[in-house]
Amino acid sequence: MGSQQSARERLIAALTGRPVDYLPFSPFLAYVWESFPKAIRDEGQLAFHHRIGATPLWRGAPCPVRAVPPEQMTVVTRQTGSDTYVAIQTPVGTLTQRKRYSPEGNTDFLIEHPLKTAEDYKIQLWIEEHTAYEADPAPVREHLASDGREGLSIGMLLPRSKSAYQMLVEHYTGTEELAYAMVDFPATVETLWQTMVANDLSAVQLAMQTGFYTTYLTWEDSSTQNYSPDQYKRYIASEIQQWCTLLETNSMHYIQHACGHLRHLLSPMKASGVMGVESISPPPTGNITLKEARDLVGQDFAIIGGIEPTQFLTLPLEDLGPYVEQVIADGRGGPFVLANSDSCPPGVTVEKFKLVADIARASKG
Repeated sequence: MGSQQSARERLIAALTGRPVDYLPFSPFLAYVWESFPKAIRDEGQLAFHHRIGATPLWRGAPCPVRAVPPEQMTVVTRQTGSDTYVAIQTPVGTLTQRKRYSPEGNTDFLIEHPLKTAEDYKIQLWIEEHTAYEADPAPVREHLASDGREGLSIGMLLPRSKSAYQMLVEHYTGTEELAYAMVDFPATVETLWQTMVANDLSAVQLAMQTGFYTTYLTWEDSSTQNYSPDQYKRYIASEIQQWCTLLETNSMHYIQHACGHLRHLLSPMKASGVMGVESISPPPTGNITLKEARDLVGQDFAIIGGIEPTQFLTLPLEDLGPYVEQVIADGRGGPFVLANSDSCPPGVTVEKFKLVADIARASKG
């Protein structure tokens, strides 16, 4: 392609399978960012993209909608060492949860989920039934005036940041306990899930009306390590299909953040109307190679990712280059944006990011 594209033009072209001046490399900086030298962090992430020659893709840019919790609900937080205790108090009962901070991973992990009994599900149902939604433009405007002024911003679609069932799996119940609950009191689980889905659809409609973004995302963390393909189709794809149908009425699109085992999920993802997958990773993090994924989804489905996290961390510079060139070759044949898959381990150097960006810029569309 002869003329140079802006970062936004390049990404839109890459995601829709149109010619690009060069292949965009759009790094995912979660977790690794805090490990960079302070001078780099002080400059900000957009300046970092300029430094290494990358194309800015802002995943999960601020949601244009916020959830307004019930007035009668209060949240009490208590810190003890590395543990954070949270009590969510309502007129119909109290939910409790506990998180533990991991300095190695620089993140918090839930070690006690809030929904443990049938009564807990009813408390959460009350919260869902009494939660309202309203437009929240200020964080979006702030983002678009700062880092988001360049490149492409994929907006967060929902205030809860993921589908209803994925929220139950990750944050409310946990995989194992949710499986028990769906056997022990299935009607109670189903009622809560359906109410959460209805709330999500209200948020999607409101997000569309704000008109800030044309492309949206949620942190689905899709993976058959958490549920079966049939459960995914029944509880997650069914909701996402409703989002996609709504978005398509306004020429908007949904890209799915999916960072786990996807071999048996990519086909139902595509069937539900998803534009593409973001953060796809080959083994050992994932369970499908990039070439297998491209062969599976065909030429009309976008793939963002490909650089496996442990390879990015452990390969020396002289081996990283050939590895990235093979990733690029495997991702070809359809819409493709090169990226390190999902969050990046602390310890990946700035030099590695720059090398990948150099290789991408030399790879013409």
